[in-house]
Amino acid sequence: MTTPDTVEGLLPQAEAGDANAQFALAKLYDLGPDQDGQSLDRAAAVTWYQAAAAQGHAEACFALGLLCNTGDGVARDDTAARDWFGKAAEAGIADAQFNLGLMHYTGEGGEVGFEEAARWFGAAAEQGHPKAQFNLGVRYLSGEGLKQDEVAVVKWWTLASMQGHPAATANLDAARERLTADQLRIVQEMTADWYSKLSKPF
Repeated sequence: MTTPDTVEGLLPQAEAGDANAQFALAKLYDLGPDQDGQSLDRAAAVTWYQAAAAQGHAEACFALGLLCNTGDGVARDDTAARDWFGKAAEAGIADAQFNLGLMHYTGEGGEVGFEEAARWFGAAAEQGHPKAQFNLGVRYLSGEGLKQDEVAVVKWWTLASMQGHPAATANLDAARERLTADQLRIVQEMTADWYSKLSKPF
C-alpha cells in the first residue's frame, strides 16, 4: 500500500502535472522522507523542482535558488540563483526576499544595487523576517539605498530583537540612546502597531 507522502504515492500526480505534487516529490528526493537532509536523489529533486517552478510554484523557485547558490546537486550559478530568488520573492516568499536583498547588496550573481537590496530587505522585514529586519535597520543607519533614519533603525532592531536576533539585541541600546524621549515614544507606537498587524512572526 502506498501513501501520499512517498515517492510511489506522489509520482503519478507529479507525472500528471500537479505542481504541488511535483514540489512535494522534489522535497522528498532532496531532504529525505524524514526531511532531515538525507537526500535520496538530488538530481531527481532538481528535475521535479524545475517542473514545479516552470508552473510558477514559488517554493520550488526558492528551492532552486538555494541549490544554485550553494552548488548542491547542480553547478553553482549565482546568476541563476538570483533569478530564482527573484521569482520566489515576487511571489512573497520572505526567505527569498531576504536572500535576494543580500545578493543585490553584495553584487553576488549580478550588479550591486543598494536600493534594490533595501527594497527586498524591507519586503521581508514587513513579513516579520528577523534577519531582514536587522539588515533593514543597518541600511537606515548607513544610508545605503535609503535615507538615514535613526527612528527606523530602532524600530526595526527592536522588532528583530523581540524575535531573538543577537546582533539587533547587542546594538539596540546604543541606538536607543541616540533618540529623544519623543522619538522613543514614536518607536514604541510604531512597533506596537506593526506587531498587531502581523499574524505570524518568524
